[in-house]
Amino acid sequence: MPKIRQYNKKPFPYQELTQKLADRGLQIDDPAKVEKYLGNIGYYRLIGYGLPFEQFNCGQRLGRYTNETTFDQILNAYIIDRKIRILLLSAIERIEVTVRNTINHSMCCKYDSAHWFTDPSLFKETARFSHASFLKEIHRSTGKSAKSGSDKEKLREIFIHHYYSEYDAPEYPPCWMVAEVLSIGSWSKVYEHLSSSKDRKSISTKFDLSPKTLQSWMHSLTFLRNICAHHGRLFGRKLPLAPNNAKNLPLQDNNYLFNFVCVVWHMLKTISPSSSWLDQLHDELNGLTSSSSYYGFSENWLDEEFWLG
Repeated sequence: MPKIRQYNKKPFPYQELTQKLADRGLQIDDPAKVEKYLGNIGYYRLIGYGLPFEQFNCGQRLGRYTNETTFDQILNAYIIDRKIRILLLSAIERIEVTVRNTINHSMCCKYDSAHWFTDPSLFKETARFSHASFLKEIHRSTGKSAKSGSDKEKLREIFIHHYYSEYDAPEYPPCWMVAEVLSIGSWSKVYEHLSSSKDRKSISTKFDLSPKTLQSWMHSLTFLRNICAHHGRLFGRKLPLAPNNAKNLPLQDNNYLFNFVCVVWHMLKTISPSSSWLDQLHDELNGLTSSSSYYGFSENWLDEEFWLG
């Protein structure tokens, strides 16, 4: 049996937490400023941005910051990280909307049905996907399964309310309405579990990708979107769910944010060739007082052919 350790760390006032940072070698010019930001952000959240600046020995944290690390460096990393998350959410929104529209337009036109998603023969059942469960998810997302009338009204979008007030059948709204209430994660699973390889191919062609690559990238972008939407740290963080590199992107082995940015930019270029998103990202990275390598970017990353096309 492994030894069970009891967590016994106690809370401290912001003044003591500020002193603790100073005792660990962090340069602090204005203690009142530090206390203010600890009060707004939280000690635990903020020190996560200090991890890349800590001293390590054989992979073990030594509890001290590297020489000349300042509080303003850590705060700058926090602020830039927030701006980059907002940029990523903006990009992923465009990708998500285009992907779900492409799926629905392709499928409803081919099968001549606004309710194509109700046909179980168009899907393959796996341990990760059940068509019956998918339909239940639509019920939940539209408010159809809510027990009371008031709960239904709280859950429903105006267009969903209009559908159920005007029509008795079919049981589900048309796919272009359903598209508005399901998440990117749901559409990722829908695409993965389309039973026809021809259907998957016709959709992936829109993005100049193979079905396998689009499937991989949708999973990766779902994960990245959830981190950004829940205000998770990207700075100095290695990310799981690495995207497939079938398009020979300049991906790196470290799996920092850079790899995901490659995927985002490929899809954005396909959707909107005149997008200025990359310039905005570059501007934010230039605002870092520390190195952009903490996101996996090399010093001259924009000189690579992938970013110039």
